[in-house]
Amino acid sequence: MIDIGILGLDTSHPGKFTEIFASDERTAVTAVWDGGDVRDTEHCEQFCREYDVTNYERPATMCGEVDAAVVTTVNWNTHRELAAPFLRNGTPVLIDKPIAGCVADVDAIVEAARAGGAPLFGGSAVPFHPQFDVLETLPERRTVYCVGYNDPFYYGCHLVDSVRRIVDSNWLEIEPNDAPGTSVDVTFADGSYASLQFDGPDVDGTFAFLTTDEHHTHSITIESDADELDRMYRSYLDAFVDCIETGRDDRDQLVDAATLLLGVQAALTTDDVVSPESDALADSVVDSTAFVSQYSPY
Repeated sequence: MIDIGILGLDTSHPGKFTEIFASDERTAVTAVWDGGDVRDTEHCEQFCREYDVTNYERPATMCGEVDAAVVTTVNWNTHRELAAPFLRNGTPVLIDKPIAGCVADVDAIVEAARAGGAPLFGGSAVPFHPQFDVLETLPERRTVYCVGYNDPFYYGCHLVDSVRRIVDSNWLEIEPNDAPGTSVDVTFADGSYASLQFDGPDVDGTFAFLTTDEHHTHSITIESDADELDRMYRSYLDAFVDCIETGRDDRDQLVDAATLLLGVQAALTTDDVVSPESDALADSVVDSTAFVSQYSPY
């Protein structure tokens, strides 16, 4: 049995993830820590009673007591300090989206994973929806158009991570475009191209993707109803368990997607072209203070 520790109860994900892990005979959530940024102590106590898990007062005391850790704090600027000790200890870690709010934190997380030889997993669950599986057999070079909703960072991560899975190539350049709304164009090392619009309508909570190449056109629509979320989360967590069991590491793709997300913020802020070598990317810091203060669990 793989014992899993949850770090952060801010969102709806810990409860849902715990239930999915419990339904898999290979896994169980046995430990939890919460910092109290969003939920109160009573919620943590209720969570422990409902799912029969042990509450840890400090993350450090959980390190070494579990076989894997899942970081689910809504404050992305805590992800580095929470994940790094587990990774250095050789413990596989899933970091829920977004990975981090600056390149320095991304680099530090990766270095901790390298030092401990630990699998690093996470980001958005959207690209793990089974609908994306059909795209893996398509030619490498393609064009992608996609539309999401809400803000371009916390929710924009769903688009960015999905595009990075579809293309499966490192990004080279991000350019704000003149389309209505908040949108950018991205070019990739294999010649692929993507156009991302982040502020589509949020009434139905839908992410839409259109991919095309010389021979095929495919469209994918991911809705936010309970059944679709369940399919997506199960596939996402199953991939994480595979990393735990086999040692498979998706670090390179995860890191490229994380820096692409930060590059998007830099391009939108500066209204200029951003590359992986740009000072604007290195200097970009996405502050979480306002987001966390206004965040309400759903």
